[in-house]
Amino acid sequence: MERKAKEQAVIENLKPACLCNKIRKGTVRKAIQGGAKTFEQVSKRTGVGTGPCGGRRCGTMVRGMLGEPVINCNECGWPILVGAPSPVCPRCEYAKQEG
Repeated sequence: MERKAKEQAVIENLKPACLCNKIRKGTVRKAIQGGAKTFEQVSKRTGVGTGPCGGRRCGTMVRGMLGEPVINCNECGWPILVGAPSPVCPRCEYAKQEG
């Protein structure tokens, strides 16, 4: 059981956080554990949010990792901030603009 939890943690750390800059969740998690408390602080330490989308895709995931409440998109599973003015998935919305 403990081995499976460790394997799952490794898999979670390897998942993407910033798609533009190919920054993984583990990198973001380390920045947060190292004292980053805001998206801007995480961005400065990791580079998330500095790619072509300007943080439109990774911003909600990072903010969710910082403790802001999120729900998951029904289409792709990406986090959406609860209480956002328009509860549209930033990842799906960005993909439609690209298409």
